Amino acid sequence: MPPIPQVTGCRTHGQIALTYSEGPSDATAKIVRQLNNAQVRANFFINTTWLYTQQYAMVVQNMYNAGHLIGMTYRAPKHDDGSSYTDNEIRQDVINSARMIETLIHVAPKYVRLHYSDSEDTRTENIINDLGFILVDYNLDSMDYLHKTGPKIQNVYRNAFVRQKDTYDAKGSFISVQYDIPGSGSLAAVPYIVQTIEEEGYTAVRMDGCLNDPKPYKASADSLEYVNDKFSYNTTGYQQGQKPVAILNSAMDEDSQGLSAEEEEDAVFEGKGDTLSFGILKLTFTTAILGSVMQYL
Repeated sequence: MPPIPQVTGCRTHGQIALTYSEGPSDATAKIVRQLNNAQVRANFFINTTWLYTQQYAMVVQNMYNAGHLIGMTYRAPKHDDGSSYTDNEIRQDVINSARMIETLIHVAPKYVRLHYSDSEDTRTENIINDLGFILVDYNLDSMDYLHKTGPKIQNVYRNAFVRQKDTYDAKGSFISVQYDIPGSGSLAAVPYIVQTIEEEGYTAVRMDGCLNDPKPYKASADSLEYVNDKFSYNTTGYQQGQKPVAILNSAMDEDSQGLSAEEEEDAVFEGKGDTLSFGILKLTFTTAILGSVMQYL
């Protein structure tokens, strides 16, 4: 089967959609709190495996109610004997996964990101596309699975922006990826990322703003009808942009970057543009993330 085209950038130069994949986890609520304090609305691609835990289901509801866009991360399953699912089994599994999110936020995700695999799964891509979902990839890898500190991840962003400017003498459009799971640097990086986006003159947007899409959800998991909500692009509730917050210099405070004084006590990391050499980086990701976060993959 031919591969399905995937979204890797925004329609307007100067925009960047921050996306988070594979959560929710113990880190996710703290990431959301920092984004909220910086007035950034991001995009969370939910791994529904974790929604059987009530606390993580509540995290998804809270991030949705705060105006962040909810998408879905999908990984094609296998039978216990290692054999692949049939097309119909995959189709039903995709619908069931989307329905889990729908029960929490009362609309179904429209944007889907496939879990990384060594080879492209074009069969699953085509099934997902036929069900009316939009596949989203990225063109800026934060490398937060390798870099654990904010400044190092900040450099990844800055280098991407500078390279774009040096090559084309203009701003680009980006969809970046972070992993909101224990063991990644995604939590520590939030205020540094926001600062760099502001300094380089970019605007943080949701995926619907990135694509000028006024209907960023599906009416239901098995529906082909697209719908909006009160936070969608072209509604009064839609928000984009950012407001950088102060960055603390103390290493011991890095996990509470961007939080108010009242929130810092809660902010303990509990540990539960240009394409950046995708093949090499994704292979590195596979090996680097094994161990401390094996259960998330």
